[in-house]
Amino acid sequence: MPPLDAYRRSSPERLRLLLSLLALLVLTAVFGRRREGDLGTRGTLRRSAFARVMFADIGALSTLGALYLVLEGRTAMRVPAALATLFAGSFALLPALAYEDWAALRRTQKGRESRPRA
Repeated sequence: MPPLDAYRRSSPERLRLLLSLLALLVLTAVFGRRREGDLGTRGTLRRSAFARVMFADIGALSTLGALYLVLEGRTAMRVPAALATLFAGSFALLPALAYEDWAALRRTQKGRESRPRA
């Protein structure tokens, strides 16, 4: 099995990855302090073309993530989560993707349990 196959479909490994990314994002938001000489968001966007491009990239990726969630999601949460992703980015997308994977794993597990054994 190729090394990344566990991440192609819902799996415990992919669920752990999504939840780890969410935890790191939240920890960075909570504990990331402003440092001496920090320009702040507006100052950085005014001074740096690179920062402006990266800011636009975040919006583009959030939009693609929301679209993926609507098209590929299987739970009732996919549309509200996709809308939230357009406003909150990864703070909404990562838990929604983790929920989708968790629900898919539960469906798979229930399917195995209901199958008659030979």
